[in-house]
Amino acid sequence: MLCFERRLFEELGVFQGLSPEVEKYLPVVTSPSNLLYKNRSEAEQDPRYKQLIPYVLIFCNGKILRYRRGKGGNETRLHGLYSVGIGGHISDEDHGLFSQGIGYHDAMRRELREEVAIGAAKEAAVALLNDDSTEVGRVHFGVVHVMHVPDEAVAGRRSGILGPEFVPVSEAVKNPSSYESWSRLCLENLDWLLSKAAASGVRAGV
Repeated sequence: MLCFERRLFEELGVFQGLSPEVEKYLPVVTSPSNLLYKNRSEAEQDPRYKQLIPYVLIFCNGKILRYRRGKGGNETRLHGLYSVGIGGHISDEDHGLFSQGIGYHDAMRRELREEVAIGAAKEAAVALLNDDSTEVGRVHFGVVHVMHVPDEAVAGRRSGILGPEFVPVSEAVKNPSSYESWSRLCLENLDWLLSKAAASGVRAGV
């Protein structure tokens, strides 16, 4: 899995929860010189490293894509919980992308295509996620993206994604305890995440 050393995060400044400072962190933690691949079983248990995780919120006509974590997903600690984040670990299969200088965003889009049937659409990186309060969060570092798509024709391509559907945002924000922690943080801060995406030119209908 694609990782960077936690030491780097500590040098930049550790935060808990969501941070809007994408411009400060993202160029550093996605720089090829700071990235390495570790075996997933090692990376999941080694808090000296953070795994870099794209986390894409997908919107269509005032609705947000939501699904449940199925047993087919590798992260057993999240099974059964709702999520609004599409994406996941960047594996060594993507290593060629980095060695060719293509970079993080192309690997992110590849992960997106593997998870749901969504073609090209504009997106913006709007926030960073860190949650050291949980066993899962300590070894992961999320990059939150907002994407707007023109229609709801999506499908779960992996067994770890159950019942993907677009639901009204007003419904999605109810019962926060049924969501994984990263999704809870995003839903609690949805207004400013969408505002930041709009400021970057990514908004509904554009």
